[in-house]
Amino acid sequence: MSSPMSAGAAGSIPAPPPSALVTPPTAGERVRTQLARLRPSTAHLVDAGFTVVLVGLALVGFRTTFFGLGWLWVGLAGLVIGLLVAHVTATFRAPGVLTLLAVAAAYLLLGGPLAVREDLIAGFIPSGETFATLVHMAVPGWKELLTALPPVDSEGPYMALPFLFGLVGASLTYGVARRWTGAVTALVAPVLLLVASIVLGTLTPAAVLLQGAVFALVAIGWTALRSNRNRPALQNGAGRTTRAVTTAALLAVATVGGFFVGPMLPGAAGAERTVFRASLVPPFDVTQYASPLAGFRQYTEPNGSELFDKTLLTVKGLPAGVPVRIAALDSYDDFVWGAGNVANLGTGDDPEGTSFRKVGSHIAAEGVGDPVTATVGVPAGGYSDVWLPTFGTVTGLDFGGSRGDQLADDLRFNVDSNTGVLPEKLQAGDTYTVSALAQKVDAELPKNVDVADGTVVDSQNLTFVDDKISPWTERVDGQWQKVVAVAKAMQDGAYTDGGAPGDYQNVFLPGHSLRRMTQFMKATQLAGNDEQYASALALAANRLGVPARVVLGAEPDATGAIKGKDVHAWVEVARADGSWQPIYWKQFIPDRNKKPQQLIQKSEEKKTGAQVPPPAANNPPSVLQGPDQAQNATQLKNPPKDDENPLNPDNWPDWLRWLIFFVVVPLLVLLVVYGAIRLAKWLRRRRRRTIGETASRVSGGWREVVDTARDMRMPLPVKGTRLEQARALEEHVFGPPPQKPSPVVDGALMGAPVRATSSVSELTDPGRTEPLRPGEAPQTQAVPTAAPSLALVPLAAAANGHVFDIAQPTPEEVDAFWADVETARKRIRSEQSFWQKLRGDVSLRTFRDHLPTGAGLGPALARTSRRQDRPQQPTRRGKATKAGIGTTAPSTGDAGRRGGSRRGPGSTSNASKSTKGDA
Repeated sequence: MSSPMSAGAAGSIPAPPPSALVTPPTAGERVRTQLARLRPSTAHLVDAGFTVVLVGLALVGFRTTFFGLGWLWVGLAGLVIGLLVAHVTATFRAPGVLTLLAVAAAYLLLGGPLAVREDLIAGFIPSGETFATLVHMAVPGWKELLTALPPVDSEGPYMALPFLFGLVGASLTYGVARRWTGAVTALVAPVLLLVASIVLGTLTPAAVLLQGAVFALVAIGWTALRSNRNRPALQNGAGRTTRAVTTAALLAVATVGGFFVGPMLPGAAGAERTVFRASLVPPFDVTQYASPLAGFRQYTEPNGSELFDKTLLTVKGLPAGVPVRIAALDSYDDFVWGAGNVANLGTGDDPEGTSFRKVGSHIAAEGVGDPVTATVGVPAGGYSDVWLPTFGTVTGLDFGGSRGDQLADDLRFNVDSNTGVLPEKLQAGDTYTVSALAQKVDAELPKNVDVADGTVVDSQNLTFVDDKISPWTERVDGQWQKVVAVAKAMQDGAYTDGGAPGDYQNVFLPGHSLRRMTQFMKATQLAGNDEQYASALALAANRLGVPARVVLGAEPDATGAIKGKDVHAWVEVARADGSWQPIYWKQFIPDRNKKPQQLIQKSEEKKTGAQVPPPAANNPPSVLQGPDQAQNATQLKNPPKDDENPLNPDNWPDWLRWLIFFVVVPLLVLLVVYGAIRLAKWLRRRRRRTIGETASRVSGGWREVVDTARDMRMPLPVKGTRLEQARALEEHVFGPPPQKPSPVVDGALMGAPVRATSSVSELTDPGRTEPLRPGEAPQTQAVPTAAPSLALVPLAAAANGHVFDIAQPTPEEVDAFWADVETARKRIRSEQSFWQKLRGDVSLRTFRDHLPTGAGLGPALARTSRRQDRPQQPTRRGKATKAGIGTTAPSTGDAGRRGGSRRGPGSTSNASKSTKGDA
C-alpha cells in the first residue's frame, strides 16, 4: 500500500506529451521514404521521354563524323546516365553546383569503362591514364576531333566525346525541365545541342529529315504540352481538346511548308552549311619535315647509303603494275618541291585543298580504280622516314604490330594528295594494311585529257624554261598535248646519278632549285635523274598554265619487294573534274643506260663554267645534310625562339601545366565570378541605402533582408506583407510556435501546464511559449529565458512605421534602421552552414526576379507559395495577437504622423492592415 506522500508525488507527475509516444522511424524506413521520392510522376516521365528524343536527335549529328554505330550506343549510354543524375538531383532539390559535380563524377567514373575502354584496371576500373584521357578529351579533345579527318573510328579516346555530349545534354535538358516551369525554357538546351552537333559535324548533313522536321515537331509538341500544364482547363476540360487539335493542325501546316515551300524560297538552293571544321586550321605543320625528293640520290648507285639493292619495303596483295606512292609534293618555293600544309589544287596562292589531319581506319575518299587491299611491312634495315608509303586513292588504313596503336594515333593524312605523315617514322617490324582504289601504270599516255587551268607555283620565275618548251610545243595545239610534247622531248636527254667518285659525271649535282633547274634546262643535252626530270616537267607544265605536282614513289618487283632502285619520281597534272592524271617516269625519263656525252659536257663547261654547289649560306640547319642532299627550302623559317623562356608553357613540366591550367586557372575563374557577384550585390545594397527618398531607402533596407533570405532559399509568402514575411522567416528557422494544449479533456490531464511568455520576450519572439519542467510548481516557476530569435518582426514593424507615416523619416532614423538591417542579415546567415552561405553568395535569383526598377519581390510561385498545412494561430484573450506584436512605429518627437496617433505595444498597429508588398 503506497503512502500519501508517494501518491501525492505520483499525482504531480504530468503525462508525457503526445510526441513522446510516437516511435521514431527506423533507418530502413527513412531510406525507403527517400527512395519513394524518386518514383517519377506522369509529368516527369513525359519530360524524360521528350528529353531522350530531342537529345537523341541532336546526337544523330555525329553520324558523319564517326564510322559505324559504336558512337551511338556510347552516346545513348551517356544520355541515360545524365537523365538519372538530373532526376535524382532535381528530386532532392540539390543545388546546381552539386548537379554539376555529379555529372563530372559520372563522366570520370563511367566514361572509361563505357566509352574509352582503354587503360582499365581489371577491365572495368578506371586508372590514372583513363582519367587523364577523359580530362584531355573534355577540353582540347573537341578541337582534335574537328581537325581529324572524318569518319573517325568508333573506338578509343574519341568515344568520350559522344558520351560527354549525351551526358551533359540529357542532364541539362531534363534538369531545366524539372526546375523551371516555363514551356519555352525547356527547349533552350535541346536547340543549343542541335546547333552544336551541326557545327561540330561535317559539310555532309547527317539526317536532314530527323534533325529538321522531326526535331521541330517534337519540340513544338513538348512546348504545347508544358504550356497546357500551366493553363487551367476551360469549360470542364473542353479547352484542352481544342488546344490539342489546334497544335496538331499547326504542326501539319509547318511540316508541309518546310518540305514543299522551303526549297523554293530565295537563297535556299545551293546554300552551304556552316561548320567549325571547314574554317578551323589544324595545328599540324608538315613543312617541318624534309622533302623526300631532296634526298632522292640515297636510292641511286653509287651512293654511300647503299640503298640501291637493299629491300626497303615488302608489299603483299598488291597487283602487278600498281605503283606505291610515298609523297605527293605540291609546293615549290624556288628551292625544293615539298608538301604544303594545305593541298594545292591548282589555284596558286590559295590552295583550297584539305590539310593533314588525324584519320581513323576508314577514310572517306573518292577516286577511280579497282578496290585493292595490300599489306606493307618494313624489314630490318629498311625504310625509315616520316612519309607513309601507300597506293592509289586510300580508303582505309589499319596498323598492326607492337606499335600499331601509337602509329594510328600519330598518323596525319591528306585526302587530296593521298599523302600520310608519321612523326615517329616507320621502323623495322611495323606493318599496316592499305585499302584503296588503284590503277596500273599505263604504257602510253592518253590522247586527250581535259586539264584544268592554273598553277601550283609562281610561274613568273620560270621564264628559263621558255627557250626549251617553245620549240617543243610550237607545232602542237591544246594544253594537254603541249604537256605530252614536253614529256616526249625530255626522253631524248641523258640519265645520270652523278657517277662514281672521280667520274666525269660528278659535275651533275643533285638538287632541283631554280639555279639547278636553269642549268638543267639550258644545257645542250638534258642530263639528270628522276629528281631533275620530274621537277623540270612539273615546272614546264605550270609554265604552260596546267597545274602539276611531283610524286615520289616506287614500283614493287614481282616478289612484292621495293628496293632503292625501284624508287622513282613522276608528275601528276590536274584534270578539270578535280582528279589528277599521272605521267609516270617511263613516259618522260630516259633509260638509265643512256649516259650523258662526255664531249658535250666539256663543251658546256667552257661556255657556262663548271657547275658548283649553291652557297652554304642558303642551306638551312633543318635540311637533310650530307654530300648527296640538296636544300630543303620548306625549312627556310625564322630562327627558333629561345626554348629556355620560363614564360613559354611548352617549357614547363607536365605536372606544372596540369596544375596551372586545370587547377589554378579554374579556381581563379571561380574566384573572379564569385567576386563579381558579391560586388554586384554590394553595389545594389549601397544604391538602396543612399539613393532616393528616405522612405524608399527604408523600403530598400527591408528588401535587402528579404533578398538575403531568398538567397538562402528560405520560403516567403506570395505578395505577403512585411509582417507576414518576417513571421515566415522566423518559423522557417525556429519552427512554428507550439500550440497551447487544453489542460483537461474528458477529465484527463493532457499535458504539462504552459505559460505564455512575458510581453518583453514576446516582442523578441512573438507567440512562443515555454513548457514547465516536470514536477515544478507553476506558482514558483521563474520567467524562462527568451527563445532564440531573428528579431525580424520588430524590424518589419519599424519599416511599416517609417514607410506609411505621413512625414519622411530622418536620415538618422534611416541609418539606425539600416544598422538593424545589417544585424538581421548577420543573424539570418548565422543560422546557415558554410555551404549554404556560399550558395547564397553566388545566388542570382534576386537579380532575376526583381523588377527593372529594383522594386518588387517577384519570387517564383512554386518556390514561395503559402504553406497550406500551416495551422491557424489562436488569438489569446488579454494578450496582443501575433499580428499586432511589434508593429508600432519608432518613437520620435514629430507631431504630424498619421494625425499624431500613437499605439502602445499591446495594441495592433495600422501597419498590420497596410497594403501588401513594398510601397
